[in-house]
Parts: sequence; C-alpha cells; structure tokens
Amino acid sequence: MAPIAIAVGIVIALAAGVTGAGIGLALRPSSSTSAPSSTSNGNSSQNAGTGGSSSNSNSSGSGVNATAIADSIDPSIVDVVNTLAGGSGLAEGTGIIISSSGLILTNNHVIDGAQSVTVQIDGQGSQLAATVVGYDPADDVALIKINDTSGLSLKVAPLGNSDDVTVGETVVAIGNAYGRGGTPAVVTGTVTGLDQPITASDGDTSENLTGMIEMNADIVSGDSGGPLIDSAGKVIGMDTAGSQSSASFGGQTTTQGFAIPINTAEQVAAQIETGHSSGSINVGGGPYLGVLVAESGTVEGASVEQVEPNTPAATAGLQAGDVITSVNGNPITDSGDLSTALEDLHPGDTIQLGWVDASGQQHTASITLGSGPPR
Repeated sequence: MAPIAIAVGIVIALAAGVTGAGIGLALRPSSSTSAPSSTSNGNSSQNAGTGGSSSNSNSSGSGVNATAIADSIDPSIVDVVNTLAGGSGLAEGTGIIISSSGLILTNNHVIDGAQSVTVQIDGQGSQLAATVVGYDPADDVALIKINDTSGLSLKVAPLGNSDDVTVGETVVAIGNAYGRGGTPAVVTGTVTGLDQPITASDGDTSENLTGMIEMNADIVSGDSGGPLIDSAGKVIGMDTAGSQSSASFGGQTTTQGFAIPINTAEQVAAQIETGHSSGSINVGGGPYLGVLVAESGTVEGASVEQVEPNTPAATAGLQAGDVITSVNGNPITDSGDLSTALEDLHPGDTIQLGWVDASGQQHTASITLGSGPPR
C-alpha cells in the first residue's frame, strides 16, 4: 500500500511484524527474515526501514551514551511473538516490563488477532507463555502478562514523564528490529515534534493516532512496543511507527519515527488493570462473531467466506456465501466497515446483524458476541 499525504497528519507504516511501505506500523511477520521492501511513488521512494538494526553506540555531539542506556534497560525489554488465530502465521514485536509480577506494555497491533503469545526477555533464554490482559485499539496500547514468573527476577523499566519531553532533546529507541531476536537493536535521534497526528498502516489496515512523539530515529518493523528513552535513561514513549524517504535525484534521506507518549500508555494500562472494559478499552478477549469475511464482488457488504462452528454467527444461521450488510442498523459496505462496527464492542454485547443469503433473501438476528482473539 503506497502511502499518501493527508491534510491532518501523516500516513505512516506501523512498526510491528506486519509492515507496509511508507510510514507504517513496526510489526514484522516472522515468515520472512528480509527487510521490508520499498515502493516508488513519483519523485520519492518510501521504505518501512533500511537499517535500524545496527547499534549506534553514542549519539555524536549529544553527550548521550546509547550503549550504557541500552545495557541498563535491555533486561526490561522482551521480544513478543504472536501466534495468529486460525493458523495464519506469526507476528513479532517488542514489549516493556512494567511490573515485577510480569506485566508488559506493547502495542495493540503487536497482539492483534493472537491465538497465543510468548515473550523472551532481552532476546535470550526461554520463550515464556503470556496472556493478553487487555488492549485499546484506539490508542494502540496493549497489556500482556507472563503466565508464570516463578524463578524469574524481572527488572522493571524506569518510566519517565512524557509531559516533560521537549523538541530537540536526544532520545534512544530500542527494539526487536526486523524480528531478528538476540540483543535488542539500538538507534539514536532527536525529538522533532510533539502531539503529532498520524495515519499508520501495515499495508492491510490503518489506524489514526494522535498525540504522538515524532523523532528522526529509524524505527523499523519489529520495533513496535519497544521503549523510547531519554538521556536520563527513563522510558518516555513506546515505539510504534516509522518511515524512511529519499529524493530520487540523490537527495538526503529523511527518517521519521513515532512513539506513543508513555503517560498515555500508562493511563490505558491502569484502566485495563481495573478489570473493566469501557469505550475502546477491552479487558480479556475481543468481541467475537465467528466469521471470516472479505470484500463482496457482487453487492455492498462483507462477504462471508467461512463460519466457524459453535460460534455466535453459526448459532444465528450465517453461512458461507452470505453477505453482511448492517450492524445495529448501520450499513456495512465492506469488511472494513464490519471491523469498525465491532471495534468499540465487547464480549457479551448484543448486536442486531443484517445479512443477505446466496438466494438474495434478507435476514436480521439479535446476536450476543462471544470472546475471541484481541483485535
């Protein structure tokens, strides 16, 4: 998906294991070990990241020793591996240990669609089973927890105050760049903007985020959920998205990275820890209908390709070949509309679902959503 400029904010690539060109979510699918490919658009090429996996030991002229900062915080960083539901593969990102009981901050898009999650501390040692405690797709924040912490001596990351961040200050970004594992990758940069709105994409889906910290550090796929650290060694943000662009005629390469302020991430985590879902914050699993959908080639709506047995959709009588056309009276024109309609709902909520079967007959039913993978 080639990014386009929009009036408010920027189109970016997310930084977890599934990444697209341009500014994108830094998530990496573990089925490939290569760096994300670039796509050309007009007089510039957009790249989700070339480099970023190398360690810049010291920030020249800044007086910040990135190596010392990384050595101190690496034991508080985990690689996150998301085994996707339905056997659709793996995705990899990064997480930040925030409690001695095993709570870990990461991005929602890192654990999106997870059937199971494992973490590895400091890129070494055993793969530890973890559970998604809750998540917030609107703010792209998730909280996971190591299932069994017996015998572990977890080092909690030192969290700072993102309200104190200023443009021009030096920062260090650390993460599981390209999902390669091992010692976390380190890059340095400076803060170039605050309170930035962006549209971030992984090539298939996109999200609008606000209040982001912008930097010129190279955030690449696999870095999602990793810490952005100030010169005092405090975590001030959570790496989320990045891009690299260069002019076609030998112009200077421009790198952009974006991080969620740590204060925002902490507020979401605190709400999740209360155990109560509200708004876009979900505790536990996500709302589950039990259908696999795609775009319909014949009528407007979300075409049902598969209905999982013993699910709310199956109970209501949906079948492969049906087309979902409405949720709670609101029209569904494509599969993206269906995803959006379910975004702020929770397991146990009841919806009015409308659909058209293969013969053209219209149906409506009251359906209580089940609990499924995070979304």
